[in-house]
Amino acid sequence: MTKDDIRKQILAKRDSYTEAETEEKSRKIFEILTGIREYQNATDVLIYASTRSEVATDDIILDCLSEGKRVFCPKVTDRKASEMKFVRIYSPEDLKEGYFGIREPEIGPDSEIYGEACPKSAGKLHAASVDADREADVSFPLMIMPGVAFDRKMGRIGYGGGFYDRYLAKNKEIPTIALCFDCQIYEGRLPLEPEDLRPDSIITCNEIIGAGEDESQID
Repeated sequence: MTKDDIRKQILAKRDSYTEAETEEKSRKIFEILTGIREYQNATDVLIYASTRSEVATDDIILDCLSEGKRVFCPKVTDRKASEMKFVRIYSPEDLKEGYFGIREPEIGPDSEIYGEACPKSAGKLHAASVDADREADVSFPLMIMPGVAFDRKMGRIGYGGGFYDRYLAKNKEIPTIALCFDCQIYEGRLPLEPEDLRPDSIITCNEIIGAGEDESQID
């Protein structure tokens, strides 16, 4: 099967979930994710804003913000070059409909972009949500990423744009966790190219895959 064949097959399965099923499964994934040390220790969380039948991330974003983590969401900056930046948000309301109807942050003169110098005025604009420990030099980043299909060797097929492949090729130091439903695990080896990224671990509603000593089945 080609990548496109697999995408169609997996997306059809994922789209078949009812809204209630998607919500229930997403909640299970939320509970698993928030219980692992990689998430708990993270200070900077780069996370996708979920759309359509993806694993929902709104509760994760709210949890990060309530725990004092810095939250950055992707903004497509060059479609042709498959480039994006992760822009800091302070509320889910900072996300607006953008590329392909996906919720994105807007970039303005005071935006804080992960990996780039922070505008001096950003702290003044958001003084109520900025404190000393979040402005410390020590940073423990974590990327929480989407995808269409995954295999048990950490293979990943995305939506075909190559945005995450390109971004992570330039930011290899960022640990990555992919979220997906059980139906998105492809039993076999995905047909991948050398440039296709592999997440460090994958969380479904029933297991953690590829997490070393933390790998486990969830009852």
